[in-house]
Amino acid sequence: MNKKINISKNFNKTMIAFLKEDMEFSGRSAKKLLKNSLVLLNNKRAYGDTRIKGGDIIHILGAEKKEDYIVPQNLKLSILFEDEFILIVDKPPFMSMLPGKTNEGTLANGIRYYFDNNGIMEPVRFYNRLDMNTSGIVLIPKNSQTHSLLDRYSSETVVKKYQAVVLGIPKVGSDTIKKPISMVADEKGKRIVTDRGKPAITKYTLVETFKNSSLLDIHLKTGRTHQIRIHLSSIRHPIIGDTLYGVNTKFIGRQALHSYKLEFFHPIRKQGVIIESPLPEDMKKLISILKEKYIVSFGATRNKLTDY
Repeated sequence: MNKKINISKNFNKTMIAFLKEDMEFSGRSAKKLLKNSLVLLNNKRAYGDTRIKGGDIIHILGAEKKEDYIVPQNLKLSILFEDEFILIVDKPPFMSMLPGKTNEGTLANGIRYYFDNNGIMEPVRFYNRLDMNTSGIVLIPKNSQTHSLLDRYSSETVVKKYQAVVLGIPKVGSDTIKKPISMVADEKGKRIVTDRGKPAITKYTLVETFKNSSLLDIHLKTGRTHQIRIHLSSIRHPIIGDTLYGVNTKFIGRQALHSYKLEFFHPIRKQGVIIESPLPEDMKKLISILKEKYIVSFGATRNKLTDY
């Protein structure tokens, strides 16, 4: 498989260093590629001591693909941002991140197809993950070095923001929920707040109120499984449409939760990046219904939306 790399910054490196440090070839593999004339710089044969500068184009011919055994599938990704190191997409609801019982239809299948068709010979890696029925922003490093650098330089400053439509109206406009969450789920896949769990912090701000529900802006401080859903349910403001932790309704077929903003420090470009995703149509429709004539009733045994 052939790979094309566009150099957008000055690399103060030789070609052999670039192949080993940036492309993660072993020293032996890098030397073999150069020896066999399989590395081209601006369509000319490159050597180990060739210097790389901004604007150069590198072709690696016959490089081996690193297998992840994910079946490629053309899913027409919604791309929000892309450079040589990172791909960021807008995941729709009802889509799993990784293959499980089925090997098709997941975001990983779509990324594998995109990688294959753009000469990216790397396994699919996710920097952040969303529940199947949560929509929004997902960051995919294009190689293990970028993934490692994100963990090293960006994890402490990354800002993940969500919007959720919840039952009821919080008494205060802004608050922080600090409740530990169990690391093991029950037979239904449900986790709970427990003193024996891992620390979890969720900050919310009230954005808009309806008759008996509200729209919240959520800043995720930690990243436990189902964290937002569990925390909001624990303060009796569960997410509407969340069949596992709260309120089921015919007006939306999943939890009304969307990852709408991601801010992070690009560890290679050395600059801040802000990515936003608009609220999906099903959540817009739900909000419109709640504004017009419906309230949410929260019963002890049955939760539903009822006509006001």
